[in-house]
Amino acid sequence: MKKKIPFLILTLLILIFGGTYLYAYYSPGYKVAEIRIKGTGKIPPDELKKKVSWCMGKNIFSVKPESIREKLLEDIRLKSAKVGRILPGLISIEVEEKTPVLWISLSAILPGARDYGFYGLSIDQEILPLDQDDLSHDLPIVSGIDPKETDAALHCPLEPYQRYDNYKAKKGLEFYRMLMKKDPDAIKLLAEINLADAPNVNLYLLPFGNKVLLGPGDFEKKWNRVKTILGAEEKIEELLCLDLRFDDQVVLTRSSKNASAESDSARHSSDKMGKHLKNKRG
Repeated sequence: MKKKIPFLILTLLILIFGGTYLYAYYSPGYKVAEIRIKGTGKIPPDELKKKVSWCMGKNIFSVKPESIREKLLEDIRLKSAKVGRILPGLISIEVEEKTPVLWISLSAILPGARDYGFYGLSIDQEILPLDQDDLSHDLPIVSGIDPKETDAALHCPLEPYQRYDNYKAKKGLEFYRMLMKKDPDAIKLLAEINLADAPNVNLYLLPFGNKVLLGPGDFEKKWNRVKTILGAEEKIEELLCLDLRFDDQVVLTRSSKNASAESDSARHSSDKMGKHLKNKRG
């Protein structure tokens, strides 16, 4: 008899929970009556609700959150979506729209996009069309990319909200990721990542347009050197160029009355960059 007691208890529990589940599954009190969406910016919430309106009125236990998520992510403007059920009849959705982490200067025009002279570049290397509200964000710009380049490694179509498999764009994001991981506050110093001479990476810094020649790699080590040099300079505005392309040495070009031709060239580049920044970043 004692051996049968655990079995009887287990059977009773199965019947209780099974009955509760069947009641909830078929009960009219557990129908989806509301869909609540959070996290939208550019996309109207009602537009996303229409995509999943098929679950309205259905039993909340019969609606699979993963199915709703998959349907929402068919919208190429969305980066992620989290879906939950709140009893008795609420579907809670939190979305994240794709947003730029960098500007990217391109001469091509994206289908249906406004021409601001540049677009957004997402952390996943996607080209994002912009609207007027986007321009309030102060982001570094990736320049030196010509979408008409015929080199097989650089030539690829431009499509909104699609990955832009461009070597130079990838190189710019490589430096950005390093900076955000190792020295995120320094992003405020970064005005431009110029990739006209890729794989060499050139930077322009705020607020004086100082030029930094980083070379093709070892970005973390070289950026640490840049920060050390800037920290030791009394007049950063007179430091025209920092050249870190050579192993274990840094060549500095400063503004002076006896400036060399190299310094004059650096000065012109810096002045040109300053005008660009004024136009682009206000």
